[in-house]
Amino acid sequence: MKKLSLLIISLFLICYNLNSIELIATKDLLASYLERDSDLKKLTIELQKVKLTYESVKIERGFDIQLSTGTMTFRLGADDVFSVNPSLSVNLPQYSNLGIKVGSKVNVNTNEETGSGVSDTSINLSMDILSSSKDERNIAFLKAERSILEAERALAKKALEKEQTFYRNLSRLLSEVSSIISAQQDYYDDKISFEKIKAQGYAKTSSTYRRAEMQVLGDEHDIESDERNLFNDYKIFYLECGQNLDLADLNDYIELIPSDIEIVQPLNVHDFSPDDYAETEKAIWTNKINQMTREAAKDYSLAASAGYTLANSKTNSDTVGIGLEGTYGGVGANLNLDFPLASDNSNPAITMGITVKPNTFKKNQISAQLEELSAEEEKIAIDNARINFATAAKEKDLELESVLWEQSTNSQNLELYKSLAEDMFKWYKQGIVTESEYLAAKINMQKSSVSQIVNSINMIIYNSEIKSMFVDSQNK
Repeated sequence: MKKLSLLIISLFLICYNLNSIELIATKDLLASYLERDSDLKKLTIELQKVKLTYESVKIERGFDIQLSTGTMTFRLGADDVFSVNPSLSVNLPQYSNLGIKVGSKVNVNTNEETGSGVSDTSINLSMDILSSSKDERNIAFLKAERSILEAERALAKKALEKEQTFYRNLSRLLSEVSSIISAQQDYYDDKISFEKIKAQGYAKTSSTYRRAEMQVLGDEHDIESDERNLFNDYKIFYLECGQNLDLADLNDYIELIPSDIEIVQPLNVHDFSPDDYAETEKAIWTNKINQMTREAAKDYSLAASAGYTLANSKTNSDTVGIGLEGTYGGVGANLNLDFPLASDNSNPAITMGITVKPNTFKKNQISAQLEELSAEEEKIAIDNARINFATAAKEKDLELESVLWEQSTNSQNLELYKSLAEDMFKWYKQGIVTESEYLAAKINMQKSSVSQIVNSINMIIYNSEIKSMFVDSQNK
């Protein structure tokens, strides 16, 4: 087992983490750990996909243009004939689903008598007077925006979870260090006992002497074995962070203790809005968007259309047409009026139709009842979320009390052990105490120092867990 020289011991009392190997800064190690995490990479890709879907929804929310050649006809024979029905359609969903369509028919004929020409040129307008389509599109847009927000939150929460895993792994390594220190403490206690036995004059062949000696040798073996395991675990930890750890110049396992763990102030769970508690916020959003969907779902609609056709081939004149179409419950009706202009027959043509679906009324009543029940479920979900927050907040209060108590206790113990180690070092140089007695005191100081670092890590983990409980809390 390796021992520190007196010079190194003196320096340790001044700065116990002065290392002969260069450890990577903890924050850089964490950044490397997060950068290579596959879960975070997947969530980043998922966020990009959601943003692309959002862009698609934005396009649908704007205006739509369609150009068409219509049916093209070719007739080959004595009289070559070519006809086409081009059209232009424009739809403006945000303006009461306004639609505009312009079309025509073009004939090209090589027969001079028949000739070529343009006919049936028309312009048609349509729009919703009473409809839920605009509200439905707005809801779809809000859901698309929410999808981005939830994807961003999922990525941020996963990053916090990975940060917690990183620090828990580091804390586990420091627990191994603490275990070795405890083993060294047992070693020095056994060695002191062995030295007393030797001072009492026991023969080397006596059972008392041999048992004490074997106990010391066993302690040395256990420490060496634990150190090997610690070194391997540290190397694996670094590999998980995408880094290599060279321990060729390592003098003592104590050098593996990080000295740059950030000291953070604890977050107070009550400084956050209860409505920002992740479960509560989601329940409130779900109720809000579902209520908007329920209010947007109307059992009636009314749409109007109007059009003008130049040189209508059916009437050999210009025509004007208007139409109405509506629904209420299970009843649907439509009315269309066509007026020929500048024609011998100027009487309008009226077409109408009515449809009745009796089952629709019953289905609408059932749907209304289902919506009421769904609204009640959503309110229950909100209430449960608030109850869960109250429980979680209380648990975090108790956890914080424990962490702060450990912090205070460790700080006090460290000061006492440092003072004792300094005194024991002086007495050791004066020959008042043995080396083993001094080293036993130094071990207590080392163990307390590690406990203090672990406590700082626990505070970081605690803060990260608090952030994970709330939405949009990463900047707090």
